[in-house]
Amino acid sequence: MPALITNYSPEPEYSSYELRQKIRRGEIKGSTSGLARTMQANLIVLPSRYAKDFRNLCLRNPVPCPLLEYTSRGDYTSRLALDSDLRTDIPAYNVFKDGKLVSRRKSNIMDEWTDDHVGFLIGCSYSFETALKEAGLEPMCSKKNMAVPMYVTNIPLNSAGVFSGYYVVSMRSYKPCDIPRVREITGQYIKQHGEPIAWGWEGAEKIGVKRKIEMGLVDFGDFVDIPDDEVPVFWGCGVTPQVAVQESRLKGVVMSHLPGSMFVTDLDPDDESFLL
Repeated sequence: MPALITNYSPEPEYSSYELRQKIRRGEIKGSTSGLARTMQANLIVLPSRYAKDFRNLCLRNPVPCPLLEYTSRGDYTSRLALDSDLRTDIPAYNVFKDGKLVSRRKSNIMDEWTDDHVGFLIGCSYSFETALKEAGLEPMCSKKNMAVPMYVTNIPLNSAGVFSGYYVVSMRSYKPCDIPRVREITGQYIKQHGEPIAWGWEGAEKIGVKRKIEMGLVDFGDFVDIPDDEVPVFWGCGVTPQVAVQESRLKGVVMSHLPGSMFVTDLDPDDESFLL
């Protein structure tokens, strides 16, 4: 059996192509935080009859759902990554049927993907973690190769067709004096959720997640302790579509990445010029 890579490397050990090949062979499992310098992406795969509504959902909610690419019907390759296969190149997948989660942490979705499915790639905040690290502001989840903590908020989405629901946010903690710099850095990455939408304990209460954090809970990902001299900072999160799928009770089979386990592209996170 291939050895699993479980420890975070201070400098990514593999190219994005090599990383996808290792993921495809089952040698890397779990969170992809800190494993690549290239742009990472969330995945949602829908029956084609929902594709138009979902594109509109992304257009109406660009902060939690910044659309990077969508495939042709039945196509499981991505133009954002050489020799890629969206069915196998993510460490773990979720599968939904009629809006209910029926399988979690699947190693591939070869059996579920049909000629009628359309794949959507959505920007991920992991993509700006290298920039934060280079500024001396690396998140603890990246240092520990843990999945970022994620929470369902009370912020309603702008609905589109069959889709409705609420924002999901990712959370990283910082000292209050560092937040202006964190905002400045991440605000440059518009297709990767951009700057935070809320911060501080008052912000956590306003978006309805303070109590969960105080109890050490998450809706997705891994809980990361917040030091006494730091406060939570929140970004839009590409897990939002998974919640929308469940809220909307879509008929048929829908697939997604497991939150925290992303699709690694070949793209430079600093160049968003060619994206949708």
